[in-house]
Amino acid sequence: MTDFSLEELWKIYKEEKTSRDLVELPEDFYQTVARYISHLTSEFEREDGLKRDLILEELKNITFMVQEVHLTRVSKVIQRVHRSSLPSVLLERERYAFSEIQKSLERLQADLVYSAVAGKLSSKEPIELTTVLLVMLTHVPEKIIGADMKEYGPFLRGEICNLPVENAEMMVRRRMAKKISVRMS
Repeated sequence: MTDFSLEELWKIYKEEKTSRDLVELPEDFYQTVARYISHLTSEFEREDGLKRDLILEELKNITFMVQEVHLTRVSKVIQRVHRSSLPSVLLERERYAFSEIQKSLERLQADLVYSAVAGKLSSKEPIELTTVLLVMLTHVPEKIIGADMKEYGPFLRGEICNLPVENAEMMVRRRMAKKISVRMS
C-alpha cells in the first residue's frame, strides 16, 4: 500500500466487515494510513472555512474505518485463537500479539478446565514474574499497549520502566531497552 487512497481504505474496510475470513492487508497498512493522517492534519491546520470542515470529516471517516478494521480483525482472530489456530494472513505484529494471547488462553484452559475435568484440586503454583524492569536505550515517542492491555509510555532514553514480560522481551530483542537485574540480599 505505497500510495494511500480513501477508496482503497473503503475497499479494505468494506471487505473486512463483510468477509468471514481476514482480509490480507499490506504489511505497511497502518504506517501508510498514519502518514496520510499526518498529511491531512497539517493541511487541516493551514486551512479554514469549508475546506477545513471537509478535511475534518475525512479525518473522522478515516479514523473510524481504521479502528473498525482493527477491531473486526481482533474479533475474527480471537474466535480462531479460541479454536487453536492463527490465520495465515496476519501482519507480523498481529501474529506476535495473538500467539501470546493464544498461549495465555491455553494455560488458563489447562489450569481451570483440564484440572476440573480430571477431578484434581488446583494447587497454588509459584508466582510467575509477569513484568520486567528495563532501562530504555532509545526514545519511544508513542504509548504502547502492553500484553496486559494497559497503556505504557511514551519513554525517554535512559528512563527506567516496568513492562509485561512479553513487551520487555520484544524491546530487548529490538535493542530498544536493556533488562535491569535486581538482586535480593
